Amino acid sequence: MAPAPELGKDVWIASDMSANPGQLAGQSSAARIGRWIVPAIPFGWTWVPDFGIQKQAEGVVPSNVYLREDQLLGGNQLALYIQAQITIMKSTFLDPVIAGPAPLQFPDAEEAALLMLKHRSMHQVTVFQVQHYVRSGKWIGIATLTTLESELLKVRADFDQFMKLLRIEPSAG
Repeated sequence: MAPAPELGKDVWIASDMSANPGQLAGQSSAARIGRWIVPAIPFGWTWVPDFGIQKQAEGVVPSNVYLREDQLLGGNQLALYIQAQITIMKSTFLDPVIAGPAPLQFPDAEEAALLMLKHRSMHQVTVFQVQHYVRSGKWIGIATLTTLESELLKVRADFDQFMKLLRIEPSAG
């Protein structure tokens, strides 16, 4: 058996959520949400089935990464899908600050983009979202980090690490 990639103490296996830290789960044993393949999660984060991952901190609203999927209705342009999402954000949040979209690289994706959103919640705290949109054919994968602005620097490295490990299942056919 080949040794696992060097991950140090910062990654925890996602396969059955009880394996030893420091190894990646194989594609067949990795956790999944739709076509998202989750081979590992950052240390200190908790797996939430059919949702993604979450990090609890004492006295703070939890940070989370929500994995979801959607389908393009017409054409195969990620930019049009993201523009529709921005329109929804502008009508949903009071005075949202939106940065992007910016192109991104993602393994096995035809297109990927990054979008950032900052807004105030009903409790007047500033919420920050980092969204990765990934397109493969008509499939769209969305990975959204949601955290308080005050927690962003504490969780952003974990999110970036998670995104580097995350994969998408190839489409059938």
